[in-house]
Amino acid sequence: MSARTAVQPQEVRQGAPADAEVTVRTGFRFSADGLRAACTATGTDGRHFAEGWSLHPSGPRLDLRTDLGGDPAWTQLLPLDGTSVLASWYGRGGAQSLARLTPDGHRDTVAVPGGRPLRLLPAPEGAGLLALGVSGGAACDTLVLAVSGDGPRFEMTARVPGTLLGGIVLGHRVLFTRLLDDVPRPVVLDLRDGGLRDLTARSGPAHVLAAAAGRVLLARLTPEGSRLALADLDGDAPLRAVRGDTGLPGAVHPLALDPDGDRLALLTTSGARSFLTVLDPVSGTARRIGMPPGDLLPCAAWTGHGLWLPHSDPGRPRTLGWLPPAGGALELPEPVRPGHQPARVETFPGPDGPVEAVLYGPDWRTARQVVLALHGGPNSRWTLGFDPFLQALAAAGLAVVAPNQRGSTGYGAAHTLAISGTWGGPDLADVTAVGRFLTRERGTGRARPALYGVSYGAFLALLAAAAEPDGWSACAAVAPFLSGPRLHADGSAQVRSMVERLDGLTPVRDGLGPRDVERLAPALAAPLLLVHGALDDSVPVGHSRALAQRLTSLGRRPGTDFHYLELPDRGHAALGTGTADPVVASVVRFLTGQGHPAPPGPVSAPPDTKGGDH
Repeated sequence: MSARTAVQPQEVRQGAPADAEVTVRTGFRFSADGLRAACTATGTDGRHFAEGWSLHPSGPRLDLRTDLGGDPAWTQLLPLDGTSVLASWYGRGGAQSLARLTPDGHRDTVAVPGGRPLRLLPAPEGAGLLALGVSGGAACDTLVLAVSGDGPRFEMTARVPGTLLGGIVLGHRVLFTRLLDDVPRPVVLDLRDGGLRDLTARSGPAHVLAAAAGRVLLARLTPEGSRLALADLDGDAPLRAVRGDTGLPGAVHPLALDPDGDRLALLTTSGARSFLTVLDPVSGTARRIGMPPGDLLPCAAWTGHGLWLPHSDPGRPRTLGWLPPAGGALELPEPVRPGHQPARVETFPGPDGPVEAVLYGPDWRTARQVVLALHGGPNSRWTLGFDPFLQALAAAGLAVVAPNQRGSTGYGAAHTLAISGTWGGPDLADVTAVGRFLTRERGTGRARPALYGVSYGAFLALLAAAAEPDGWSACAAVAPFLSGPRLHADGSAQVRSMVERLDGLTPVRDGLGPRDVERLAPALAAPLLLVHGALDDSVPVGHSRALAQRLTSLGRRPGTDFHYLELPDRGHAALGTGTADPVVASVVRFLTGQGHPAPPGPVSAPPDTKGGDH
């Protein structure tokens, strides 16, 4: 499938850094009327920007790009009227601040009062507000605040028992899913008087997904599973089941209803691929929308100008795709950039069925070097979206094989849940099986695969390197942890919750023994590079420090037998966003087997860990 290229973005106003080459865009948000969008962007030089887009009948136009500073992972943006955006971010101490950003770089910053994190929703059109704020607290209630003025100022609109999830703004009303006594119910909040009512008494437990023209799309929770249904915003008409949503391949994610409420946009994911479908919810008639093989995000706005949603493919960093009202293919405002490598999907034999992988670069059968790249998560996956680091590996002549081993999403619940209670079990078996297959098919005389992984993928890469010491030519581990139980003991509350939810605490009982990388360190024979940000608040840097100290105690020479890079000014996302980043260049050089030049700045020897973490 192909897509036409829409108009180019307008020149960014008032001297903003329009010439920056953006490689990553995240955090897309739309205004309540769907006519503006905002996102964070990161360039190849590591600078972070706030971007604002206006969404016209002729396509999307970039009209704001201003330096953001700080880490986009801690920032949320909301488009405002005109060409400004509202930014919210958290300091390292947890304090939240807001500021209105304009194209000339002006900002007025104010701290959010009360110490309760504020989630931003777009302001109702014409209400004279900057935004709505939703703030949950320990008292088992939720505050809804009106954020207004240049200050900005905060005024309580409603206090609601329970937790309010989501939030779709429709004029003076906001649709929420209220979680009360662990039961989700669709509710409507009237901003004029703070009144709250149930959307329908007949829905039973349900989540609000989308709304338009007096119709509300719900996900009803039934004993048979989740089912889509339409409800009336006003009145109490019977629910109408959506037809045609269960016959689509892959996982289905409802995106938006069209302005008349007659059509439903659906994102479906099947493995590494994303697809866009428009469905008539009454007749069940579905139409597949043409687009380049790539990756879509479950975030969209549908107006009279068309359907807007974030799209990315191997040759294009994420940007706003656009389906015109009468269009049959997604239009993209940015062309494929020269020098970006294409990607493809291939399947490899695994011990319990095929393992799909995303491939970059030359043919792995004949390439000088192959890198087996392992994603973080573990509940994540490689997609056909743009990945600057895999692009950098391919540009260096490396063949990249990025498998979605068991534990990855996109292949059904059984595939994802296969590692629950067995971290480093079925997923490790898949990785080592693919590695052995690559070595066997490449034949004698060719280099064995190298391993690369980040976060959970780094943990898995180190396990693979220890499980088959002679199977790999090198191993690069970025932000690794040592074991599930040790990550649970040292991590933040959010990380501990993730480890518990995915059961990373139960030991694997087989010949390899407990999956603790420090215990397995004597088996790490391949050249090794450890990279960790000292400010990492997901995986504490002490895990890499402990492994480096353990290797040193075994007689391994730092800088010769293994390499350790601690980055004092970086967090969990230790790698930069392009080959211009010295850390990226260093990791790529290591994986090509050309040595290891330490980038300027980071500590390149393992520090003494006797004083503990920080």
